[in-house]
Amino acid sequence: MKRFIACALATLAPLPALALSCLPHSVEATYQRAAKAEESYVVVQGRLTFDASALPDNGTGTVNPPKETPISAEISGKALSEGGFDVPFEQPLSLNVLCYGPWCGSAEEGEVLAFLERGADGAYTLESNPCGGDLFGSPKPAMIDKVVGCFQGADCTPER
Repeated sequence: MKRFIACALATLAPLPALALSCLPHSVEATYQRAAKAEESYVVVQGRLTFDASALPDNGTGTVNPPKETPISAEISGKALSEGGFDVPFEQPLSLNVLCYGPWCGSAEEGEVLAFLERGADGAYTLESNPCGGDLFGSPKPAMIDKVVGCFQGADCTPER
């Protein structure tokens, strides 16, 4: 009987949890990655709008979410230039929400700091993934200042 109980308890013991390991999500690291990319990027501070019901289920039961979910969206605000965020910018875009296994990126409507990839066709894409991607919701003034500084050549080293 003791052997049966021990076996039963062993089968109920928790398995090692799967974990997603991400580098810290920072505007400095995202800026550096975008600046080094072969693709062209535009940094925009503005209001993001989209149908939030189209977002993939993030951790509420979907075992195999889609690897990517493109969602039609719009952004309205100001693009970054040498003078800061001072160039009017209003464009449709594809919000591309990626999933890594069971973990999916997220997004919320509202004020954002976004690194938009501009395709060869002129269309814009904004990537969100479980590690943050190219989207920062509700950006703090310090984040905005840091991106402007990066663009103007100031130190752009991510904090550790």
